[in-house]
Amino acid sequence: MHKIGSKHCATFRKTMLHNVFVRRFVFLALLASFALPTSIFAQGDPIFRAPDTLEGVKEDVLNIGDKVLQAIPRIIGRIWSEQVLPAWRKMGNWAKEEIWEKRVSPALQTIGDRIKELLGREVEKRTESAQESLEEQGEELTGELREQTERAKQSIWERFKALFQMD
Repeated sequence: MHKIGSKHCATFRKTMLHNVFVRRFVFLALLASFALPTSIFAQGDPIFRAPDTLEGVKEDVLNIGDKVLQAIPRIIGRIWSEQVLPAWRKMGNWAKEEIWEKRVSPALQTIGDRIKELLGREVEKRTESAQESLEEQGEELTGELREQTERAKQSIWERFKALFQMD
């Protein structure tokens, strides 16, 4: 078995604590996503008011559908703007700071640095041979261009002379 103070035991404890933290966070996030939208009904101005007279009751009963249809968009809009969006923004900011900036971004940076280091070595190795190869190809192309230019000059001169020759 492992000794109590061993490095493996400490890593195992950290992993277990991390797992407990993640489980609690997920539970609280789910609880908040259900609790926040429903708590709006216990706050704020009453949308429906009790009528003062019997005539008011009759009118309210006949117009209850219209009032409900008018109130629903306001209720949903208020829930959305006052509770859902702020909660999601907080979760997004937390994820950005705790996950992306502290864990993912440094890992990607490390990977990128290692790739640059490996590729940098290979580029240095191949730079000299690539330069020599380019110089050789440049010299070959220059020689071919000179030869073709000379042939073109001769064929133009031959054509010009052919114009004035009389057979």
